[in-house]
Amino acid sequence: LYSHLIPVYDVEPLEKITDAYLDQYLWYEADKRHLFPNWIKPADSEPPPLLVYKWCQGINNLQDIWDTTDGQCVVLLETQFEKLYDKVDLTLLNRLLRLIVDHNIADYITAKNNIVLNYKDMNHTNSYGIIRGLQFSSFVVQYYGLVLDLLVLGLTRASELAGPPKTENEFLSFPDTTLEGKHPIRLYTRYV
Repeated sequence: LYSHLIPVYDVEPLEKITDAYLDQYLWYEADKRHLFPNWIKPADSEPPPLLVYKWCQGINNLQDIWDTTDGQCVVLLETQFEKLYDKVDLTLLNRLLRLIVDHNIADYITAKNNIVLNYKDMNHTNSYGIIRGLQFSSFVVQYYGLVLDLLVLGLTRASELAGPPKTENEFLSFPDTTLEGKHPIRLYTRYV
C-alpha cells in the first residue's frame, strides 16, 4: 500500500503531548490489570534471544511432543495478520475499547482515527483503519490483536493458556499435563 507514497501527518504539539500521556496511561493500566496474557510478545520479561530460548524450551517440555509411534506428528504453524492497521473497523473498535476504558476515552481514540486527510486539493475521510503516527496506536493495535487471538484460540483454550487470574501461567507452561494436552493447539505466541 505504501510502496509509492509515504504519508506524513501533521499533528499539533499539544495533541501529541495529550496522546502521549494517554498512551502511557493505557499501558500502565493494562500492565497493572494484566490485560495482555503471556503469549503476547515482545514483553519486557523476555528480550528476543531469551524468547527464542524459552520457545524452544517450551516445545521440548510438552508431554509426548516427539512421540510418533501411532503415526502422529508435530505441526508448527506460522502465519500473519495481514495489514492489521488498515483493517480495523472503528465502530467495532469503539465498542471493544468501551469494555476496558471509560466511554469518553474510547470515543476520543476512535475520533482521532476518524478524520479527514488532505493532500493538495484532495480529501479523504478515514472511516476504516488506524492512522499511523498517533501516540496511542501501538496500544490500540495490541488490544485489537488480542481480540483476534481470542477468535483464533477460542475463549476456553485462551483462558487455559493464560491461566487463572490469581495465578497466571508462565510463558508456554501449564499447571498439569491433562490441561496441556486437552486441545490440539498446545502452544501459541503472537509477536508484533
